[in-house]
Amino acid sequence: MVDFPAGLFLLLFTVAMLSLWWVPQTGRTAQVPWFVFVMSLAVCLSQGWMRPLALLWLVLLVISVWQFRQTQLLAIQNWQHFLSLAGVIVISLGLATHSLPGFTPIPVLAEATYRNLDKACVAFVLLALLLPRMRQWREFGDAVSVTWWLFLISPVVMFSLAWLVGGIDNVGFGVPQYFWLWAWGNLLVTCVAEELFFRGLLQRYLVTQWREKRWGWPVALCLVSLLFGLVHLGGGWQFALLATVAGAFYGAVYHMSGRIEMAILLHFFINLLYVMLRS
Repeated sequence: MVDFPAGLFLLLFTVAMLSLWWVPQTGRTAQVPWFVFVMSLAVCLSQGWMRPLALLWLVLLVISVWQFRQTQLLAIQNWQHFLSLAGVIVISLGLATHSLPGFTPIPVLAEATYRNLDKACVAFVLLALLLPRMRQWREFGDAVSVTWWLFLISPVVMFSLAWLVGGIDNVGFGVPQYFWLWAWGNLLVTCVAEELFFRGLLQRYLVTQWREKRWGWPVALCLVSLLFGLVHLGGGWQFALLATVAGAFYGAVYHMSGRIEMAILLHFFINLLYVMLRS
């Protein structure tokens, strides 16, 4: 059974994330996601899962993302632009890799802890401030109409490659223990944070910088995909290779649709199949 404070955090954070899509971002209702997010942080502080130092990193991340977004909207490239971009990159990576102090694992169950509280904060801040989000089902339909074929061929390519390089030894089909906790964390935290950082920030920035070049977007996609693979090198060269190829698919879906949600969904779809086939 889920511990009550942990369950309360999971509920509040889920509401905060989903309300970024569901709650109108105009007038007073625009502050609803932030209010719920702050409530989830209050639960963490009261339980000792966050220390005051952690709030410093979050404040710096919010300031950096907001400043970077403002300079982008105004098409300004001065020292503030580059400093804020560096701040977003350094702080996001520091939190996502658990390199910055101030966070401790959340004991969700007696047998399971959740260790990505810092990455969850990155996911919320980037989703809230970095990119516009879908507001209508028509937008989702338009995005699906130009990317559906990538959702069909990417699993075939990925798992054929995984089989060739030995990334999948014993193929089975099932769900892991505490699947619901894995699915929640992977979709709302891992996929959101990684896609917003790699595709929504880095790939989009490079494509914008090289928009006058014919080779701009393909080179940007390849570079960011390689970087995505490198950060997964801890899982071995096979895993890094698979992450690189997967990153290319995520980047292609984002570039073709212009919607970060499509990259998030494809990322989760590939991860879901991978986990189920290995269970």
